[in-house]
Amino acid sequence: MERAVVPAARRGLRMAVLVVLAGVGAGLVGAAMAALRAVVPAARRGLRMAVLVVLAGVGAGLVGAAMAALLLLVEAVTYGQASGSLLEEVESASDLRRVIGPLVGGALAGGGWWWLRRRVDVHTVEDALTDEAPRLPLRRTVLDALLQILVVGSGASIGREGAPRQASAALADALSSRFEVSAASRRAVMAAAAGAGLAAVYNVPLAGAVFALETLPVRRDVRAVLIAAAMSGIATVVAWPVVTSDPTYRFPVVTPTPEVVLVTLAWTGACVPAAALVGAAFHRLARWARGHPPAPGWRLPLFVGGASALVGVASIALPALPGNGKDILQLAYSTHAGLSLFAVLLIVKPVATALCLRSGAVGGLLTPALATGGALGAVVASPLGAYSGGVVLPVFALLGAAGVLAVTQRAPLFGAVMAWELAHAPLWTAPFVLLTAFGARHLARAAALGRRALSARLRSTEEPPVA
Repeated sequence: MERAVVPAARRGLRMAVLVVLAGVGAGLVGAAMAALRAVVPAARRGLRMAVLVVLAGVGAGLVGAAMAALLLLVEAVTYGQASGSLLEEVESASDLRRVIGPLVGGALAGGGWWWLRRRVDVHTVEDALTDEAPRLPLRRTVLDALLQILVVGSGASIGREGAPRQASAALADALSSRFEVSAASRRAVMAAAAGAGLAAVYNVPLAGAVFALETLPVRRDVRAVLIAAAMSGIATVVAWPVVTSDPTYRFPVVTPTPEVVLVTLAWTGACVPAAALVGAAFHRLARWARGHPPAPGWRLPLFVGGASALVGVASIALPALPGNGKDILQLAYSTHAGLSLFAVLLIVKPVATALCLRSGAVGGLLTPALATGGALGAVVASPLGAYSGGVVLPVFALLGAAGVLAVTQRAPLFGAVMAWELAHAPLWTAPFVLLTAFGARHLARAAALGRRALSARLRSTEEPPVA
């Protein structure tokens, strides 16, 4: 009896263990299958996002290259000669052509904006990055960007960087819709595309990524940094066949001798308040001009054409004035101009830019701000030329450009990186550029806050007491 019971008990025990093991195995298999089902969609989303980033980066590079080529074409048609720089083209043109070319180009651009604004509202990249903003319509946004290139290339004193940023962001928005990514991913790609367009047209991949992260209303995390860096790098390389891999500005070799370093350090301390003052004045002037555009209607072509023509009249005496201001900064880096010219351009360039914005023209402020800051540095450095052999002038101009750009864009890191990367300046200048940009921006911000507090206090003292 006992011999029969023991094998049966053993078989029952083995069966129980087998059932338990089967249950555990089934649970493990089920968990593995559930994890696999969760991983596969995540992998697909990651792959889809990676492809989107690459395509948007390539698109931004193509946009930047196309905009750069179109700008050169418009400049050549306006002034009748294709040259290495806009300054040479303006100098070779007759006085009449310096006026008629901008007049016609500005009128055509103004007519295009009149037609465009009669039908739809053109949204900016900043508008499209808000939570409830509509998408950027690709055709209308690209048309607006092309009109910006037309008005800048025909001599208006305004920046060209808005066009590639805007068109690249619109293309990325369209691609994001096709790839059906989340709203957060769409905003990250659009902001990175705007920076990539800037990087492509100026050959500044680092500054393009910093622009997207510091100046645009987008979430700043590791993912956003990787997207912005990848897209700016891709766009820059794609645009090289047209833009070339050379720096935008030719910066001379400046040896950091003890005397040069000491003078640069002294100028850094003096440049912070000077750049804060000039940058704040430029920013307020441009903000006022943009805030008081002409009434929409048929007069827009007349206003834009008239403002461009006035810049053309001034170019008879100041051939470096038309365009975004690139030649002004190059003159400062090349030490090929005197104190009086830079002193005049320090005042006239911001005024001419505000005039074009007030007329209803659309464009950027990056290079006009850089040019104004470069003129500021050149004005201070010119009297020191005899002492330093002229080597401090480009360094002073570099620091002035970085400081004014940091204030006007309210982005000190971008101001420093953009100014330095455009010229591929000597590495030893980088700490001074950073100190100037951050110092000028924070001083301007502190001054603005103090002014607001004082105004509020004065208003409160003027109010009659409540009975």
